[in-house]
Amino acid sequence: MNKLVSMDEIVPIMREQIAHGGKVRFTPKGNSMLPLFRNNLDTVTLEKPEFPLKKYSIVLYQRKSGQYVLHRMVGIRDIYYIMRGDNQYRNEYGISEDQIIAVVSEFTRKGKSAKVTDTAYRIYSVLWSNTVFIRKRYKLLRRALGKIKRKILRKRNEKFK
Repeated sequence: MNKLVSMDEIVPIMREQIAHGGKVRFTPKGNSMLPLFRNNLDTVTLEKPEFPLKKYSIVLYQRKSGQYVLHRMVGIRDIYYIMRGDNQYRNEYGISEDQIIAVVSEFTRKGKSAKVTDTAYRIYSVLWSNTVFIRKRYKLLRRALGKIKRKILRKRNEKFK
């Protein structure tokens, strides 16, 4: 039986399980990690983080606002980590080790399990994280071309009325 519970309710249990060397599996919610994790469909397995984190690790952490987030670590600056969701273009700075709850060790997508140590996944992580500038420009270009297309179609439709 699957039961929905809030992160505030489950995180203390997760922390305890992970602190004792256990693993926790859950289904992420939200679209910030698309295309890797789909909202309410895929599952991730979390385990205790080993510091310092490795670049491209996917981390569950708590923001200072209290919100729980599952994002990829894309860099380190001094004693803080830099995080970004795969479906986002802006980095989040200032994440400290004490905010980090766990790291993803494996995940299940479309019924297939994968470990974060798998070569194909590691290649994906590096490519996806390092092409954010290109993907952002592509999105802006598509949006601009879509506006132009709609404007042309609108004028054409007005002409035939």
